[in-house]
Amino acid sequence: MPERIWHPISKLEFFVDHTRRWLVDVKENADALEEARTKPHVLADTDVVRVKRVYTEQADDLVLFEEQAEKWGQLPDLSPSRRQKLRTLNEQLAELRGLNKKVLELADELAKGTIDTVMAASDAELGLAALLGLGGRP
Repeated sequence: MPERIWHPISKLEFFVDHTRRWLVDVKENADALEEARTKPHVLADTDVVRVKRVYTEQADDLVLFEEQAEKWGQLPDLSPSRRQKLRTLNEQLAELRGLNKKVLELADELAKGTIDTVMAASDAELGLAALLGLGGRP
């Protein structure tokens, strides 16, 4: 594993901006997955696997960002402006953490009703699922 790189406090603004853009992307993806819940079998197994891989890796990246923010928070001579930016960064990271968890939970749920799963089910299984109100998920 490569050595951990710590960034100087001068990079704080970059981290805040990067995290803000990251949040927009994750919100869009979470919304798309939420919409997919109402439309069974719109995703393939490969789509769900990709989402799980990306957001599991993202969780690891979040740890690095959180550790960096914690290290900056221990600096004794932070200006009020930088303290505020650091609070903003921590709030954004917390929101990202929650959204990341939501996306992974949605992916787990959607994995049960992918097009691959539906295509593999028998007509009887699909009919029973429809009668039970499972939205076409066998």
